[in-house]
Amino acid sequence: MNMVRDIDNAYFQRPLKEMPNIDSSVYTEEELGVELFRAGISNKNIDDILGALQQAARLCSWYPKCGRNPSENEIVSHIILPLFLGLGWSHQQIAVEWNKIDMAFFKKTPTSKENCVMVLEAKGLGKALSDVLEQPKNYVENLELANVKHILTTDGENLFMYERPGSEWIPNPIGYINVKTLQKQYILPKNTSLVSTLVRLQPSAV
Repeated sequence: MNMVRDIDNAYFQRPLKEMPNIDSSVYTEEELGVELFRAGISNKNIDDILGALQQAARLCSWYPKCGRNPSENEIVSHIILPLFLGLGWSHQQIAVEWNKIDMAFFKKTPTSKENCVMVLEAKGLGKALSDVLEQPKNYVENLELANVKHILTTDGENLFMYERPGSEWIPNPIGYINVKTLQKQYILPKNTSLVSTLVRLQPSAV
């Protein structure tokens, strides 16, 4: 009993880490549009991005209530593809089910491995994404996609962005979006925000 008391006392006497000072409030549609415009995104693309995010949020809320889980292909075609078209990617720059990769993004045509700059791995809605990164990393390595500097993982509702600035992948996400909770900043992953992530995902930034 004394040992338990000592452990409890030691635990509660430890200084607690301060919570990060972030703005976790949710964007209104108008606020998000203004911030995207300030970041240099065109009015047309802003309208398309907002529409895609709204569609994604509705679908992610609807699927559980309708009694079935969407397939990975549905997540890609109904949720993810509209968002990237809104961000300015063209259909010609996006390949679905390319060499076993769920989505591959190309700087320009043709859709060759030399032009591939980003890949996405999709999982079922609500599936854990903590161990998903290794699969697309293996695709990038095995296919020798030397120009791929970004990997995305998603379950439809959550989208994580990873970066390889040199030869090694940064282990923590550099970007994050939750389509149902468009917060200005997120506690986790650290140092991520909705607007900065959307800006990073534009074709000109990848």
